[in-house]
Parts: sequence; structure tokens; C-alpha cells
Amino acid sequence: MRKSIFDIVADKIDMKSDTYRLVTMANNEKTLCVNGWVNYTVFEFVAEFCFEDWNYRSRYMNVDDYLKALDFEVLVIDAEYDIESHLTLIELIYNFWNLAHNMFDDEDFSGNLEWSGNFYHLKDVMDEILEEYNHRVYSNKDKDYFIVIENKPEVTAAAEIMTSDTLSFNIIRYNHRSLKGEIEVKKAILASFGTELEPKRKVLQGINKQLSEDIFFMLNNMNVRHNNCDASDSGKYKEYVSKMTLEQLEDWYDELYQMMLIAFLLLDNEERSVKVRELKANITGGK
Repeated sequence: MRKSIFDIVADKIDMKSDTYRLVTMANNEKTLCVNGWVNYTVFEFVAEFCFEDWNYRSRYMNVDDYLKALDFEVLVIDAEYDIESHLTLIELIYNFWNLAHNMFDDEDFSGNLEWSGNFYHLKDVMDEILEEYNHRVYSNKDKDYFIVIENKPEVTAAAEIMTSDTLSFNIIRYNHRSLKGEIEVKKAILASFGTELEPKRKVLQGINKQLSEDIFFMLNNMNVRHNNCDASDSGKYKEYVSKMTLEQLEDWYDELYQMMLIAFLLLDNEERSVKVRELKANITGGK
């Protein structure tokens, strides 16, 4: 039986010990000092100086409120044996660590912020754990929000060729475990990809007609671009789609996502192929 990446590393990594290290360095050990005498843990520092201005604080009043929503104490316990919880813990700490680290360049501190102990080692440990589990951290354009995603070369390649930072981040974000079951979010992302592909539809059809037809059929008939589940709209209603369970629909959305990744990569390669054809003509003199 084929082993997953988690099975392979399970005997080599002690998640319980790693959880202890992560929590100790982030929430127990005071590794930041302000004005030479007030010491803070990473979590304390973020609570005092960073959280209020964080664009991704959502509705939460403060760090305590945020951690309560995450059920932090249970998360730490689960992280000792459950890989998904372990990765979520790292993602949380990674965001807080970067919020704190960014303050070294903040004019309000003007040299009055110092680090000590395991502050930088904490990031090294997180990066090492993620590498062992074949995961990596991706950030948005402003570098103030980080997510942990499985390291998939095809996803990285597609993200790097997108025409906007939003599309690039959504290529990566779609794979995030927090979107499992989030049909409406996935639908919106797929619709935005469809908008990006639409002006290149003829080119894609010339490269792979079947792929192009399949993608746009699903966009138009799988409740992505249109409401195909409303029986009152006879022009767009698809009974078969309307009777799908949310799990079935999500599975098809995930398939569509993979197909669209291929389409983006094929289109990018077509531009490369044109250049190669020009190179060949120049080398051979058109022969």
C-alpha cells in the first residue's frame, strides 16, 4: 500500500515534543524587549502592539478573543498527535511571529525594540517542520497574512504566471484546508479564474480543445457562473446539478480547479512555444 507523506515522516517526527517547543517559544518565553526593560512573549507583544492594526483580525476585539475563537487550548492538545491541528498551530504562530518581526522596522520603536533567546530560532523550527511535512508558507502581497499549504509545484507554477496578485493568492488559497466545505468561497474563486480564461478561450481551444470545452461547460452548467439550481429559470436550470449533494458538488469544483490549473500552465507554455518557434526559424533560416 502506498504511504502518504504523513505516514513516511510519522516515525521520524515527535509532534508532542514539537508542539511543546512551539508553544514555549511563542507563548511562554519572553523573547522581545521594549525600551530595554519591558519583556514580552511573541503573543504578549502582538496583543500589546500589533493586533489592533492587523488587517486580518476580522471581528475579534483582541488576541484573547481571537484565541478563544480558535479554541487555542484544545488546539495545542490536538496538535500533539493530529497533523492538521499541528499545521494550524504553526500557521497561527507564523502569523503572530511575522507581525512582531515587522515592528522592528516600525518608526514608533526607532531602535527601542530588541530580541533575545529563541525569537529567530522559532521561525527556523517552524520552517523545518513544514519542510518535513512537504508544506510551505505563502503570503499575500502585503506580507501581513500567511497560510500553510501543501507544497505542490504545479500550484506554485500557476500562481507565478497569474496576471494579478489576487488571482495568484487565490490559486494558492483554494488548496487551504480551511476552505474544505466552503462551497461559496470556492465557487467565487473558480468564477474569477473563468473570467481570466475567457479572453484566452480560443487560444486554449487550439491547444487542447477537449480541456477548453470541459472547463467552460462546467463553468456554465455546474452552478459556478450561473444559478443552475433554480427551477424557475428554465434557461439555466440543470436538474442533475440541483440534486447533487454539497460534497459531490465540491468534488467537481475541485476537479474543475485542477483542470483550470492545467489550462493556465498550457497557455503559459504556448507563449514559450511561440518564442521557441521563432528561435528555430532564426537558427535554421526558416528551413
